[in-house]
Amino acid sequence: MKQQLTRWGMAVMTAIALAACGGGGSDPAPAPTPTPPTTPAPTVKELLSKAAAVAGNDSATNTSAPFLTVQDAGVAAVTIASPPKVNFAIYSDGQLKTGLAITNVSFAIAKLVPGSNGEPDQWVNYIYRKETAAATVGPNNKPVLASAMQATTDGKQTDAALLAAQLVASPDGYYTYTFKTDIKDPAQTNGVVFDAAKTHRVAIQLSYQNAAGETVRVNPYFDFTIDANGKSVPVTDPSKTRKMTDVASCNGCHEKLALHGGGRVDTQYCVMCHNPGTVDANSGNNLNLATMAHKIHAGKLLKSKLDTGKGGEDYTIWGYSNSKHDYAEVGFPQDLRNCTVCHSGANAATPQGDNWKSKASKEACLTCHANGTGSDWEVSHKTYAGTLVKAGAAAKELSNAQCVECHKAGTNIGSDRVHWNQNEENAAKYKMNIESVAFNDTADHKGRSVTVKYFLSDPTNGNAAYNLVTADCTGTAASPTCANTTKFGNLRFYLAYQNMVGQATGQTEYSSYNNGGSTANAYAYKGTNDGSNHYTVNIPVPDDSATAVAFGTARVISIGQVKEAKLQAKWATDPRPEVVPKVLINTIAKHTYKELALSGTLQARRAVVSNDKCNVCHGALGTTSGSNTLSEAFHSGARNTVEACVLCHDANRMSSTVMTNGLALSENYQFKRMIHGIHGSSRRSYPFTHGNTVLGVWGKDGILQGTGFVSGALAAAPVGTTQQPFASSTLVASGSAFLAGTENYAAEVAYPQVGLNCDTCHENKSWKQDLGTLGAVVAKPLIGSAMPLSVDTNANNWRVISPKASSCTACHDSSKSIAHVTSFGGSAFGDKTQGQIAALPRETCDDCHASGGFKGVDAVHGQK
Repeated sequence: MKQQLTRWGMAVMTAIALAACGGGGSDPAPAPTPTPPTTPAPTVKELLSKAAAVAGNDSATNTSAPFLTVQDAGVAAVTIASPPKVNFAIYSDGQLKTGLAITNVSFAIAKLVPGSNGEPDQWVNYIYRKETAAATVGPNNKPVLASAMQATTDGKQTDAALLAAQLVASPDGYYTYTFKTDIKDPAQTNGVVFDAAKTHRVAIQLSYQNAAGETVRVNPYFDFTIDANGKSVPVTDPSKTRKMTDVASCNGCHEKLALHGGGRVDTQYCVMCHNPGTVDANSGNNLNLATMAHKIHAGKLLKSKLDTGKGGEDYTIWGYSNSKHDYAEVGFPQDLRNCTVCHSGANAATPQGDNWKSKASKEACLTCHANGTGSDWEVSHKTYAGTLVKAGAAAKELSNAQCVECHKAGTNIGSDRVHWNQNEENAAKYKMNIESVAFNDTADHKGRSVTVKYFLSDPTNGNAAYNLVTADCTGTAASPTCANTTKFGNLRFYLAYQNMVGQATGQTEYSSYNNGGSTANAYAYKGTNDGSNHYTVNIPVPDDSATAVAFGTARVISIGQVKEAKLQAKWATDPRPEVVPKVLINTIAKHTYKELALSGTLQARRAVVSNDKCNVCHGALGTTSGSNTLSEAFHSGARNTVEACVLCHDANRMSSTVMTNGLALSENYQFKRMIHGIHGSSRRSYPFTHGNTVLGVWGKDGILQGTGFVSGALAAAPVGTTQQPFASSTLVASGSAFLAGTENYAAEVAYPQVGLNCDTCHENKSWKQDLGTLGAVVAKPLIGSAMPLSVDTNANNWRVISPKASSCTACHDSSKSIAHVTSFGGSAFGDKTQGQIAALPRETCDDCHASGGFKGVDAVHGQK
C-alpha cells in the first residue's frame, strides 16, 4: 500500500514537471464551467411595483392598466366563479395606491351580445334594479309605466363581515373585489343568462385622492373572454368588442364628461347600464345610450318638429328622485350630419366608430330623425312598411334588417352618403389669400384708401386662383355686377380700425364699425384682375371728423361665403349632380386677415380667442344652429371667423335689445360681452336675450316678474326723454312671456362643461387680464329742443359699462355683482360716459382679482 502511494505521488510529480516544461502528452481536460446562480422569477409584488414606475400606467389616464398589469403579473384580473372576483391595481404618482375603501368603488359587469338579422351588437348588464314610478310624476303628471327595470352596479353587502371581505387589499399591492351578485344565477340577474363564450366587460366607478390632494374620478374597464378555468383572457382583437365613441370626443365640448354626481366619466362605462334593458318608468323612454345621447343632442330639433306638426317630441326623462330633465332647449352646436365628431373608425379607440355608415338601426337613426305621425320620415317610410312588412303596417314596424338592407353603405341612400354636409365638405375648395395691404394717405386726410392685393384659391387643385367674376354676374367686363346670389358675390373685405377721439393707444382696440366706419369695405369681385385671377381693390377710409379720426393699427378682414348650387345628398357616386329646381346654399370659405399701420408703429391686435377652439364644438362657426336650421344660424351662416365677429361687434355695438334685469339700459353686443352672456347663461340671474324690447325684470324662464314696459318709437318720444331707445312705452302686465322674435339664450344655451376651463376658448391665457380699453355702450343720449329728438352721434358721450366690468357682468349679472364692481371695483355701469371713464382712474378689479392673487380670477374660476 505504501509503495502504491509512493508510485502515485511520483507520477503526479512527474506530470507536473512535464507540464511545467511544456513536455509531451495530451492537453488536460478543461475545467468544468461553473453553473451561474439561479435568478428567481420576479414576484407579483415586484412586477406591480415596476409597473407603477411607468408613467403611462397612471390610473388617472390609463383605463386598462389597473387590470392588464395584474394580468401580466400572472394573476387573472377576473375569475368567474360564484360570484365573480376582480383583481386590480391602482397607480397614482408613480406608486401603487393604498388605502382604498369599499366606498371608493362601484363595479359593473356585462356581456356583449352580437347582433344578428340587422340588430346591433349590445352590451347586456347582469345586474338590475327596479324603478317604481311616483303616481304623479311623468308626462301630464302621470307616469307612462308603473315600474321599469334599470341596469345598475353591483350592490354592497349588508352583512358587516361580508362587507369587510368585499374589497380586500393583497400584500402584493393589488385589490380583490368580490361581487355580491352571482351572475351565474338568473334569479339574481333579471333573467340574463351567463354565457362564458361571450366577450365580457368589467368596469369600476372609482374615486381616490392623488398626492396633490385632488380627487380623481375615473372608470377603468377591462374587456375579456373566459377560459375553461373561468379565468379572464384579455381581448386583443378589436372586432371582439364594441366601442362606438371615445370619451375624448365628448370632452372636446364637455371638457370632462361627468354625470350622476360626477363619478361616471367614460362612455365605455356608460354603455354598461345605458343599454336596451334600461327604461325610465316615468316617461317610458328606453335609456339605451345611442338613443338617449342622440335625442338629447337633437332635443331642440325634435321640439321644433313637434311644434310644427312634423312628428317631433319634447324629449324628457326623469332621473333618480323623480328629477325632471327636459331637453327641448338642447341643441347640438353644429350640423347634426357631422357624425364623425363622435363616431370615427379612424380613431384607434373606436374600432366600431364607422358603424353609422353601414349598420343603420332604429335605435340610432330614429333619434335625430323625427318619426312620429306627420313626420317626413313616417310619411316616406309608410309605403315601404306596407310592402316589406304587411299591408297597412306602421312605418316603425320596419325591422333593423330592412333598415340595413335599404341603407347599405355606398348606395344612394347609404348613411355615409346622405349625411354629407356640403357647406363644410366643400369648404376645402375655397381659401382667401391676402398678398399685401397698403394705406394710401392724403395730406388733408380725405379720400384715403387701403389697397388690398389678393386671390381666392382652390387648395384641392394646386391652389389655383378662381376668376371671381362668374357667368352668373351681369354688366360689362370693366364694370361687372355680381349679386349676392352669384357664386362669389358675397365675398368682400372690411377694414377694422380705431377712430374714437381720445381712445387709449396702449392696446389696439377696433372701434370704427359702429362709429361711422362701416362703409370701409369692398367686394372682392370688384377688384382689378391682373390676368392671372390675382386682384387689387381699394377699400375707402371715411374722412376724419370731429368725433372720428382714423389712427393706429388696422386690419383687413375677408368675410362672406360662397354660393353653391345645392347638390344631391341621395346620390351614390361623385360628382353629385345639382338639385332640381336649383337651390343655392352657403359654403364656407377659409378666410384670412392682414394688419397694417394707419399711423405710428404696427401694433397687432392681441389674440384673445381661437377659431380652431370655437370649431371644436361648433364645427364651422356660425353656419348652423342647435335646431339644425340655417335660418336660425348667426347671420344666416355668412360669418365664420372671430376676426369677422369682433369687426362688427365692437364696444360701440349697442343693441335694441333691452337688459332683462330691469335697468333702463340697452344690452351691449360687444363680442366679449355677447359671447360670455350667451355661453354663461346658466350662471346669470337674468336671461341674455336677442330681440327683447321689454323694460322690466325677467326670470330665466322668460316670464316678466312684475309690470314692465315695451320701448317705443323714437319719433313719439315725450318731452323730457333723454335716452334712446326708451322714447315711449306701452305697459306690459306681470307674468307676460317674451314677445315673438325674442331669443332667450339663457334658456337655450347651456355651456356644456361641468367646470369652467377658460383655456377652452382663450388663447395665450388672455382670460387672466382683460386688456380692453373701451367701455361697452348701453345708452345713447337724445339731443335737440324739438320733436323728433335726435341721437347724439359723439361716441364719447355714450353711456357705458367700463371694460373689465363689461366682461365680468356678462355672466355675473346680479344686482349684487353690479353693486360690487361699481363700489369696490371703481367701474361704471351705465352711469358714466365713454369720455368720463377715459379720464378717470382705471378700474381697481386687479387689486383683488389679478391672477395668482387674493381671489384671483384663476382661483375663482377653478383654474390650475
